[in-house]
Amino acid sequence: MTDLTKKRKAAPSILSHDMHVVGQIVSDGDIQIECKLDGNLLSHAVTVGEDAVISGEICGEVVTIMGRVDGTIRGRQVHLAATSEVTGDIYHEALAIESGAHVDGVVKREKDPLSGTTLTKPVEPVAEAADEAGKTTH
Repeated sequence: MTDLTKKRKAAPSILSHDMHVVGQIVSDGDIQIECKLDGNLLSHAVTVGEDAVISGEICGEVVTIMGRVDGTIRGRQVHLAATSEVTGDIYHEALAIESGAHVDGVVKREKDPLSGTTLTKPVEPVAEAADEAGKTTH
């Protein structure tokens, strides 16, 4: 496998409007949420669609909000569209707010807004890690 193949970006994950997700979502890629999510979300890039409703913390390098969020948002780049409704604090390096966006919370610029999150990527299972290293465990 070449370095180019290893670095190829996966297709974004889309959670459609007919879903209701309960729990934490963690991804290295991009996620587009169009549904109701009761839980936290950690991803590289997050897009919350106009009809989406999120109750929980959102963390990502790039966070775009077009729907409703009840919870903390942490992102290096945060964009609030005119249709967004945010009830919670926003920690960011760069922030864009369109006219019409609703924000009820503290907005704070930080050097590393992702460092304050309690969300982490799950630990790789021992068996899978050993298989990748060419070893097997019993």
